[in-house]
Amino acid sequence: MAYLPVAIASGLGFLKYNSKEAIVLERRVQKEDYKVILQITTRGFNTDAIERSVRSILYWAPKYLKDYEIWIVTEDDVDKKFFERLKELNDEAKKKIRTIYVPRSYKTPNNTKYKARALNYALELRLREKYNLNKTWIYAMDEESIVGEDTIIGIIDFIENKSKNGKLIGQGLIVYSNFWGKNILTSLEDSIRTGDDISRFRFQAEYGEVIVGAHGSHSLYRADLEAKIGWDFGEVRAEDALFGVLANKYFSKPYGWLKGKLYEQSPFSVIDFLKQRRRWFWGKLDILLNRKDIDLKYKALFAIGLISWLSALPSQIITYVNLLHPTPSPNLLAAGLFGFNLGTLIYIYWIGCKLNLQPIEKDSIWIKTLNILAIPVISITEGLAPWYALLTYRNSKKMAFEVIKK
Repeated sequence: MAYLPVAIASGLGFLKYNSKEAIVLERRVQKEDYKVILQITTRGFNTDAIERSVRSILYWAPKYLKDYEIWIVTEDDVDKKFFERLKELNDEAKKKIRTIYVPRSYKTPNNTKYKARALNYALELRLREKYNLNKTWIYAMDEESIVGEDTIIGIIDFIENKSKNGKLIGQGLIVYSNFWGKNILTSLEDSIRTGDDISRFRFQAEYGEVIVGAHGSHSLYRADLEAKIGWDFGEVRAEDALFGVLANKYFSKPYGWLKGKLYEQSPFSVIDFLKQRRRWFWGKLDILLNRKDIDLKYKALFAIGLISWLSALPSQIITYVNLLHPTPSPNLLAAGLFGFNLGTLIYIYWIGCKLNLQPIEKDSIWIKTLNILAIPVISITEGLAPWYALLTYRNSKKMAFEVIKK
């Protein structure tokens, strides 16, 4: 029953909002005066993914955006020859790409680490160079992020429409279509992420506040909001989630739904899948235990989310034991709630799989059915992840930031 709040939020998202309206856009070019910085934040090791990401921007952005820059924010110890070569991809690259190398000596007042350190350095650079923050928008990407035509049009749509109603942060749908099936288990499991985006993540974005978490990519925010919040978070590993709840603190319902999609990929191995989920759990636990500036209601919501996640494995074990040794249901209410939870979960996987397959034209009833039939297997991995994270949390600060292979 710990999953019930999540199922209710997802159900409300499905019932209240049309999933097609969350995606469909009309073509439009930039008409107003603003700059978009498409910012790829990367450790710099996965050069193939970085180049794919940059090429996708260079292909689509010039068709619709009149004023944009590509910022690649990375560390100082990377292969700089590779990054400089990116500027030679074409004439547009020479004009638009800017690589930001974060110096090894760079420190923030709160000794921030990990990805937030790089994000804070890029923010400080914009402040030093006196960008017009009210007319500058940052579109956050990871190294494996691929933009499409709809991504760019969605950015324009948000800035020229929704921002007029006080929406300063856009969050939208990420699909995991790139390299779909390279590891069939992780591809099928990540259907739940896409299903979550189109249901409960959309519900919170339309409501205007981050409730269950924020994305670190496919997130669009105005630069003056970023400057108000900053990224100097210390050793928090869920900088995106913390940024989201602090935005709620300083601004009144700043979130809105960002149309269009961002195209990403699942981890290539089950081990990396577990490490990825472990990092998310650690990050939210960091916030829950170490941040005193977060309102109690948000801490309560983080706690409910983590408890729900931890409850998955015991619930799965109980379910499988019941299949072998059936026991009578305690009452009709309990049976009804179990059915609602299960039905919502199945639909999340179904719609998530559909959305992940559409961009690669593999959408079929057979694959979606396979995804549903695989839930008893793939959900075990999702259920193990938070326990793996919890049992290793005590020594986690001694570990370096792990880059997931994609």
